[in-house]
Amino acid sequence: MDMTTRDEAQTQPGALDLLSEAGIAVWVELFYDLIYVAAMLIFSAAVETVRPQSGVSWIVASFAAAWWIWFATTACANRFHSSDLLHRLLLLFQMLVIVLMAMEARVSVVGDSTWLAGEYGLLLLTVAVMYWRAGRAGGDQAGIAMTLTKINVVAAVFFLVAPAVSESARLVLCVVGMAVAVLPSMVAWHRIGSFSDHAEGHFVERMAAFTLIVCGEAFIEVALRVSGPKIVRLDLVSLVYEFLLTFAMFSLYFRDVTVAGLQQRRFGWWAFWHLVMLIGIAGTAIGSSLLVSLDPSHHIPNVEIIKLTGSLVLFFVGLAGIGCCGRRTPQGGLLRLRLATAGVIALIGVVAWTVPWIHLGEALPAFLVVTVGCVVASGRLRASTSVLPAEEFLARR
Repeated sequence: MDMTTRDEAQTQPGALDLLSEAGIAVWVELFYDLIYVAAMLIFSAAVETVRPQSGVSWIVASFAAAWWIWFATTACANRFHSSDLLHRLLLLFQMLVIVLMAMEARVSVVGDSTWLAGEYGLLLLTVAVMYWRAGRAGGDQAGIAMTLTKINVVAAVFFLVAPAVSESARLVLCVVGMAVAVLPSMVAWHRIGSFSDHAEGHFVERMAAFTLIVCGEAFIEVALRVSGPKIVRLDLVSLVYEFLLTFAMFSLYFRDVTVAGLQQRRFGWWAFWHLVMLIGIAGTAIGSSLLVSLDPSHHIPNVEIIKLTGSLVLFFVGLAGIGCCGRRTPQGGLLRLRLATAGVIALIGVVAWTVPWIHLGEALPAFLVVTVGCVVASGRLRASTSVLPAEEFLARR
């Protein structure tokens, strides 16, 4: 805060308190995001060691469910301006439960999901309390806040009842509960009035901050795997590959998405494609870390090829979807480039899987060259586009 702003604030009763509260809210949001990154490290470690391999899908689904809590909580704070002490206490409770949930995800692959279901039910109840408080505060959107309260309470009931039934029935209840939490919430959010410039900017910044932290987590995960008592050439290759790849993905995202804003009517899809992209970023780290300590003379194991290739494909497909939900126009060039890049990466993965003499030394550089090529081409395409204000974009549609 500059001196002029502070002097003006001192002339208004309570103004400094409000500014202080706003500052605390920003730091709480950052701390909240970091807890999710800690949970992601736990999820990633589980994916690396889970047996059977089919358990990877379960852990990815658990991460997606945890991310939904982050998204729902962030949307509530953004649209209803929640940041008081009780809201921060609810966030603190969520942080603890999210970490416990991440720890339970791996156990539930081969055991049962009793605790996992119960913990998620508690998380949904915290979201319901947040919306209930927003509804009680009144305002034009109080009715929608109360609707969202009911949605989350009903969804939470499915998860809280699930521990009392068999594992197969529990899975059905959890799937139904997740559908109840997500689908009606999306409908309700689209009924809320259009984003103000400030609200849109704040939400884009929150999603960008989360993406930034995930990018950092991806590199750190590989670095931790490499930092053993003995470092071999392939370990360094994996580390350098992940660093350059992460920086390329960072450039592709932050040079476009943070500028392009979002379309109100595609808000739900904008969030969904972010989830796909984030899974892709985390997956690249998992794939690279699994290559640490492998013999470079051996053919890449099929599972590692799938994880490396699939993660990058998910990233570019997710990025393409996000681009369709922004206000950059025209969108066609960047969309085609990103989908074509995903296709080329998939083709390289198929070749590495099927051709015996293609080893790690050829596969990783090919992935990296294609990704960096997309960075360069994206910069040229963006130069021929523009980002329209929300009103002008809607008028053209």
